[in-house]
Amino acid sequence: MNDKSNIEMVDNQALETQINLKRPIVFEDQTVNQINLDFESLTGEDIEKAEAQFNAEAPQNSMVMVKEMSKPFLAIVASKAARVHVDLIRKLSAPDYAKITTRTSLFLLGGK
Repeated sequence: MNDKSNIEMVDNQALETQINLKRPIVFEDQTVNQINLDFESLTGEDIEKAEAQFNAEAPQNSMVMVKEMSKPFLAIVASKAARVHVDLIRKLSAPDYAKITTRTSLFLLGGK
């Protein structure tokens, strides 16, 4: 196997989009065991709406220069990719939240 294949395989693992939660949660009377991040369905408009929502939540957010590294911004984008309310993402356990926001950041910064 050549080096490029290995890198792509690592990239594919890093960009896992079907996240099985370590600690399932109950949100709006439904047990959530998995989050499916459909990054391919996102549009530029979705990202702009996520940024507008992020900025509207707190005035100081507009000063964040690299939003793709901001957990609150990434939670909003992840919620759009998963087609769930952002509060669901925010209620996840810390490890699940970190995994989902990291996947989202890798997607935005890597363009995959």
